[in-house]
Amino acid sequence: MQEVKNASGMPPEVDQDFARFLKQVRMEAKVSLQKLSEGLMTASQLARIEKGQRSVSKNMRDCLLGRLGISSDLYENLLGVEDHLVWERQRSILSAMEQRDFVKAQELLAVHERQKIKGIKDKIKQQFCLVMQAEILKQQGAERCEIGSCYAKAAGLTVPKADRLCASQMLLTIQEVNIVLEYHFYHSGADFAERCRTLIAFVEGSLYDALSRAKIYPKIVYYYLRERFSEQGGRFTDGLGECLELCNRAVEMLRDTGRAYFLLELLEMRIEIVKRMGDDSGDARTLLRESTELAELLKELYAEYGLTAYMQDCAYLYQQRWVFYIGDVLRIRRKMFGMTQEELCGLDCSVKSLRRTEKKEADMQHEAVSVLLRRLGLSKEFQRARLAPNDRIGFKLMEALSVSRSNFEMEQIKTILKQMKEMASNEIPENQQYFMEAEAWLDWVIGKITKEEFARREEEALRCTLKVKDLYDIGEVYLTEMEMLCIRQRIQVLPDAEKRKCIDFLLHFFEGDKKKDTLSDFIAMYECTAICIICELGNLNEHQRSTNLARKVLRECLNCRRIWGIDEYLYEILWNEDKKMTEKLKECIIFSHFCNRTFYEDFYLKKLYQS
Repeated sequence: MQEVKNASGMPPEVDQDFARFLKQVRMEAKVSLQKLSEGLMTASQLARIEKGQRSVSKNMRDCLLGRLGISSDLYENLLGVEDHLVWERQRSILSAMEQRDFVKAQELLAVHERQKIKGIKDKIKQQFCLVMQAEILKQQGAERCEIGSCYAKAAGLTVPKADRLCASQMLLTIQEVNIVLEYHFYHSGADFAERCRTLIAFVEGSLYDALSRAKIYPKIVYYYLRERFSEQGGRFTDGLGECLELCNRAVEMLRDTGRAYFLLELLEMRIEIVKRMGDDSGDARTLLRESTELAELLKELYAEYGLTAYMQDCAYLYQQRWVFYIGDVLRIRRKMFGMTQEELCGLDCSVKSLRRTEKKEADMQHEAVSVLLRRLGLSKEFQRARLAPNDRIGFKLMEALSVSRSNFEMEQIKTILKQMKEMASNEIPENQQYFMEAEAWLDWVIGKITKEEFARREEEALRCTLKVKDLYDIGEVYLTEMEMLCIRQRIQVLPDAEKRKCIDFLLHFFEGDKKKDTLSDFIAMYECTAICIICELGNLNEHQRSTNLARKVLRECLNCRRIWGIDEYLYEILWNEDKKMTEKLKECIIFSHFCNRTFYEDFYLKKLYQS
């Protein structure tokens, strides 16, 4: 049996979907091949990637999209053998860094550096290793020149004009911007503040989406303010208005994205700036009070959960979410559908190739894998969002819809859904599922349908891609984010016995033995799913189990610097304990107010007035 051949004659190992997507995003941004490829490869090499004539690693894919301003966090990722091995090694290093086990991190880093990828000199991998080495040296108290040398080498790999960044007009990933920032910190001396201002302007004029910008802009602003505060022995008073404006801008980025990267540091800077300005207006007093309350609450929560409140390294910039090995997905999904390898392959591809892929011995051709994924109810894209096509406008609309749903803004939801349906094909099963789920939820919330009808419609949405019998009795599963969302939504309206079964099913997906130490890999969907489960466990009078889960998820969110929704975990813990809520409700109000969660803020305020 022969593998499927690419009808266009393109190399079978190339992901043609990524090639088309990359070119589409680049053209939409009006970026030349030369500008995007600078420091990474030649323009002709990039042209071959866009034409589907050359394969590219996951690290390089993320780098190219990152330079175009698209965060890798937006995707579910299916990886081949080599890419998955690289990701696993990098994840182990980042995990050791997170646990402050620098001896282990150094050992893992040494192994990672020695591994060769099909004889390719991987600049992005080398850069990662140099940055991690620099972070380890920082924690070990090494000399500045030694740390600075690592950053200089890292910058030299892909940012040849680091000293002339403003003039060069390069495109950079946020990881590269961070490297340039650290390079200047260790090499610039007295003009470091000016270097920071250049980087601030660079990020402000970039293509970055909101999440990418929120990851790096606050750090640069913090470094800038820290440098300014160190001037004149810490007594500087000039330019306080500009400093406050920059600080506010950085905090607002975190507020809009529900993140806490350098948030505590910036809040403390803002408090000091407002005090030095001596402004006694009502707005200034409100800003000072809100900043102080949030800063104190953050410190208390991080201390309560045994975590460090302040940012300690740049490992967060390299975290990858929702990543799976393609062979595992094929194997697990195939068994979920009750299919043998022969039944799945049919006449379209080699059973031997599938067998080797499932065993992690080799990669199948992309076109063959795409056929199999479709048979298993999955999108053929290896790097995909919830809605096809993967484009910048679609991402923005999905994020806007998520925010509107959180605040129950019904008219806004209808408007956004209409826009999305006009741009996305309803012929694609994943898109059908997306719209069916959203419309079912909308009709239920506005009282147009009963809870029984809501459960039926959510089940129909699920079956668009997952036609599996006895789903909740299956031990090992692979679910997309949308499939998980459909199941999560149904839980709210099911009879108690079925509700418990669904809860146990979803928790096993996240907290099974193989995943107990890797929750951060699934954090976005974990927190979305868990808050519903926590609430329903409370309704089932399983208060201790609900509280334990709430504390577990809350700690994981704090650790990942995700503060959108923390108010809900705090509230559910209070509700389970059935105690007077007055003081603790104020904590819920502080977080919901900061994250612009107006619906929940109003809810907590009403509860506070009633108590």
